[in-house]
Amino acid sequence: MANIANRLTIQIDLSGFSFKITDPSGETLNSGRKSFPSGVSSASELEDILKKELSSMSVLSKKYSQTDVVVETPTFTLVPASLYDKESEKQILSQIHKVEDMDEVMSIDLPEHEAKLIYAIPNSISSRIFKIQKKAKYTPIIYQMIKKVSEQKENNKVCIHFSKNHIHIVASERDRLLLANSFQASDFITAQYYIFFVIKEVMFNPEFTTLQIVGEIDKNQKKSLSKYFKGVNTISI
Repeated sequence: MANIANRLTIQIDLSGFSFKITDPSGETLNSGRKSFPSGVSSASELEDILKKELSSMSVLSKKYSQTDVVVETPTFTLVPASLYDKESEKQILSQIHKVEDMDEVMSIDLPEHEAKLIYAIPNSISSRIFKIQKKAKYTPIIYQMIKKVSEQKENNKVCIHFSKNHIHIVASERDRLLLANSFQASDFITAQYYIFFVIKEVMFNPEFTTLQIVGEIDKNQKKSLSKYFKGVNTISI
């Protein structure tokens, strides 16, 4: 029987999903990962697979004090808090990204940066999660990365996450957020190009910059990046 004081975190993208159950102290009690077939590219395919895989894991349907769903979506934008209008969220996001009619547009405060993060959660994900966790809270991976950057003590801070078709990058100088963006990159060479593009844009010296990688990275890819940067570390959300 699940302890309802425990917390469930689910992370989802087109390549698969992972979950982690932690107790009130933050200790991991259970975790797992399920990879999807390599050909998954559409919302309908994703929904069909989630329907099957999520329902097959009874631990995900139990009651928890909190359920956080982290979605690796590139559909987001940051706006100054002073210009934010709740009623215009979808309109603002649609000016930058294609937002499907059934997608759920949400927002979250970033008070330390005097900004609002507006993002869309695909209906193919939220509709399936709702079946097992009706009170789940959704955030994009970029939000978790911004939080991680704020915890780091270095002057020049860069956080990176590789997903199936995108690379997500956050850069900040001390407490000042300089960039939070996603770039289309289905291979490491393209992803590496955008890493150096961002480093140049924010005017960081790679020799004095440590890359923080959220999630997994191939050992050869890590070795390649380590040639140019002070360090390459992996962290979890």
